Amino acid sequence: MFDCHYDLLTYIFVNRKSLRNVMPYCKKIFSNNITGGIFNLFYMSKQEMLDELGIQANEIDIIQNLITVNFLIRKYKIIPPNIKYIIGIEGLDYLKNINDIDILYNLGLRSTGIVWNNKNKFGTGVRGKNTEGLTKLGEELIEKLVYKKIAIDLSHANEKTFYDIIYKCKKLKQSGLDPIVFASHSNAKMYCNVPRNLSNRQLLEIKKLDGIIGIVSIKDFCSRYNNINYELAYINHINYLRRLFGDVNNIAVSTDDMSYYKIQPEIYQNMNIFKQEEVKNKIEKLLLQNNYSNKEIRQILTQNVQNKILKRL
Repeated sequence: MFDCHYDLLTYIFVNRKSLRNVMPYCKKIFSNNITGGIFNLFYMSKQEMLDELGIQANEIDIIQNLITVNFLIRKYKIIPPNIKYIIGIEGLDYLKNINDIDILYNLGLRSTGIVWNNKNKFGTGVRGKNTEGLTKLGEELIEKLVYKKIAIDLSHANEKTFYDIIYKCKKLKQSGLDPIVFASHSNAKMYCNVPRNLSNRQLLEIKKLDGIIGIVSIKDFCSRYNNINYELAYINHINYLRRLFGDVNNIAVSTDDMSYYKIQPEIYQNMNIFKQEEVKNKIEKLLLQNNYSNKEIRQILTQNVQNKILKRL
């Protein structure tokens, strides 16, 4: 299974000073389960980075953090060589200069969401009531990302920023470029009306640009009701997209696993519907039970991410 949004690189960075738990964790995660996808470093406000991840403000440096993670992966062979993944960065609040994208690209960056939940110098995230969209600097950044062939993740963009990015990418496509846009971890707002889920129009705009939607297995993004069958709620989002799109060509899956958070383990270890080490088998079983063909299952679990993002990069 290709995980469309897995914050594994942040997990490695958080545990960089003590890797004794990382190796057995990764062995368990990759064994007959996750075989690739988009693995992220992600960034929040400085206070949230400290409270939720234990990362001090003076430790936040996107370039140096990625250098550190790459070094650890190579030195300790944390990610097996058969795992097909690309590097993503979620939230560019701490990008000092747009030209630093060139350095990050050389370090392996191939996917990014330019905003997290809050407003930054490029655009606005989904948190709060701020309705501003892309800034002038944000427009320049989108151009830079498209020229570098770095995929643009829309999952955390507010509605105005979302459509500003779509409009900009359509113009760049008309000029002969090949923008890659997707929503790595968003579900259908029709079934669960939370800010990070997407309306029908937003979902269809991504499909028009031949992007994908990674249906995320966080309980709160599948249903806002308690004591329900969350597995059923999860598959309902996939079923809904198949009906809306007419096929499964733009559907994928993602975990956004947060079980490694240092705060409130009783909450974060139970946020996802599936345990990370069994997610592939669980989703595959659900798809079979809902009469998806073997071809459709391969597309949803692996081929769509591989063909529409990894190969295009």
